[in-house]
Amino acid sequence: MTLTLSRLHHVGMIVSDLDVAMAFYDKLLGMKPTQRADIDKSAGLARQFQVERTVARVAFYEVSGGVAVELIEVREPPEAKVQPQAYVPGSKHVCFLVEDVDATYEAMKAEGYVFHGEPCHFGDETPELKGMKFAYFRDPDGNIVEIIEDPNKKGLLAKAAQTVGLG
Repeated sequence: MTLTLSRLHHVGMIVSDLDVAMAFYDKLLGMKPTQRADIDKSAGLARQFQVERTVARVAFYEVSGGVAVELIEVREPPEAKVQPQAYVPGSKHVCFLVEDVDATYEAMKAEGYVFHGEPCHFGDETPELKGMKFAYFRDPDGNIVEIIEDPNKKGLLAKAAQTVGLG
């Protein structure tokens, strides 16, 4: 049997307070969660988290073509919040495609979002990504969120999927 991972279903992020995180993502995405659940005493989730018992609350936002952002508040077991720097192995981020990074950045700054810095772009030094612009910011729990513009519509993700044998 050949293993095929056909498409991305969702990106999950652990948050400390689901209500606070939902307020942030409701505003950011301009929508309410498409699905919500409280999980109590799920042996399956506890096994995946590699703990004896877990209690959690989850919310899913379907953002594009069936791909969702999942927010998970783990109530048990309690754990200290640690977020690595963006460049550290194990760090992660979720990225949203926008038509105009500069305009989105300015509008979001005016709304109070705090970015790591002004939007950056790839130039001649990186011809494969030339023209793409991006900027990072963080959600209330320190999860990294990115906005990106691909004016050349190169289909970077499709090309990457083909490179690893998924396309």
